[in-house]
Amino acid sequence: MALRGFDFLKTGRNIRGLTQTEVAEIYGVSERTYQRWERGDVRVPFDDVSAICAQVFKLGIDDIRAMIDGEE
Repeated sequence: MALRGFDFLKTGRNIRGLTQTEVAEIYGVSERTYQRWERGDVRVPFDDVSAICAQVFKLGIDDIRAMIDGEE
């Protein structure tokens, strides 16, 4: 299965037990923007996915990918 940016955002947020509002506030985007990213309504720039994973979730992309792969 091809993973998309929103897969990493949703999984990382759930792992850390954060709300969408908390992630948006920590990262500095509007709640609406973050919600749209996580729902897949708009494409999330890879730089933002990578930065949110590292700065907000304190996880690497590969860490989250391994967790997603373990769920399948």
